[in-house]
Amino acid sequence: MAPAKKPAARKKPAKKSTSRPGPKPVLSQTVRMLLAALFLVVFVLVCLLALTTLRDQLLSRSDSIVYEEPVSDDQPPRQYDYDDIFRLVDLQLISGPQSQGWRRVSAADGVDTREIFGVFPAPGRLTELVQHIEQTRAPAQMNIAEKERIVQLYWEGQLQLRLIFQLPVADDATQPSRIAIIIDDLGSSLTTLRQFLDLGLALTPSILPGSDRAAASAALLRNAGREYLIHVPMEPRSYPETNPGADALLLQHSEEDIRRWMRHYRDQVPGAVGMNNHMGSRFTEHAEPMRIVLDELKRQNLFFIDSVTINSSVAFAEARRMGVQTAARDIFLDNEEDVDYIRKQLRKMVQLARTQREVIAIGHPHPQTLEAIRLEKDWLLAQPVDFVPASALVRRYRD
Repeated sequence: MAPAKKPAARKKPAKKSTSRPGPKPVLSQTVRMLLAALFLVVFVLVCLLALTTLRDQLLSRSDSIVYEEPVSDDQPPRQYDYDDIFRLVDLQLISGPQSQGWRRVSAADGVDTREIFGVFPAPGRLTELVQHIEQTRAPAQMNIAEKERIVQLYWEGQLQLRLIFQLPVADDATQPSRIAIIIDDLGSSLTTLRQFLDLGLALTPSILPGSDRAAASAALLRNAGREYLIHVPMEPRSYPETNPGADALLLQHSEEDIRRWMRHYRDQVPGAVGMNNHMGSRFTEHAEPMRIVLDELKRQNLFFIDSVTINSSVAFAEARRMGVQTAARDIFLDNEEDVDYIRKQLRKMVQLARTQREVIAIGHPHPQTLEAIRLEKDWLLAQPVDFVPASALVRRYRD
């Protein structure tokens, strides 16, 4: 019997050769400290940039700024008589911004008839006046005959006043009409201010003195060689429900207080060439406090533009009487925060300038306003009008 075979011996697998990596280079302590410092500097700069951008965005939100109160929301509580209504018509039409004077003429029917020297009132101004008279709930009506250049005022169905507007003296046809666009309520965001400046139009910024970046905005505009206004906060009729700001002029303020605030506004917005009112539908109705404001402006050699937040404002009339350089707003561009609406208002503004020759428009730093102007810019610049700073359209009247 043959002996059993031994099983074949298993071969041990060959060991894989492994090469250990060499030691990693070790950074010196000095290099590590430099890299850590560089990282810290970059991190701080990124954080500061992010915080600044976020801050400007928050400050430029429309809900952080109180805009002009709509006149149509005001419901006068008292009873209006004919003298009250006549005063409204006088402020806007007889001695208004477009009037260069007037004279009384005899009329066969015995009606108080006056010849007004100046262009026929703009449709927007007439519409605002008609709406304001309707809000008084007085038995008064206005009849407007634009082709005949006549405005008539009725009281209890009887004709009481007839205004006949003379044709203006023929202008030099080679001279284009002029438009000044004021952008109110600036001073909260340098980003927003730069966006409006970058539009390339001769816009006139108006800075709220109590805003967070008021002084910085003034400095930016001075360095850019641009003129700007102080947007003086004043008491609205809806006060205190509507707050014009902690530093607003109120009827309860003494003459000393008003003068102190006026000087304070100029300190907050140094270098401004004039002022216009923020809100102020109640304050601008009262002649005595407005005279104090205007006297202070006269001392400072500044002009005043009446924003006409209410048709019964005496601001323009008092400035005219006192010899303060003045003008008044003709059209608001953005009563509705809608791009299409604002684009239509911009075109109305140009149409108004073709007949009125000089127009002051007021807008606000809404994103929609910025976008509308950007979309209409090429069309605006192609029109036969000059876009000028607000100072070009103020004048000193000699009644």
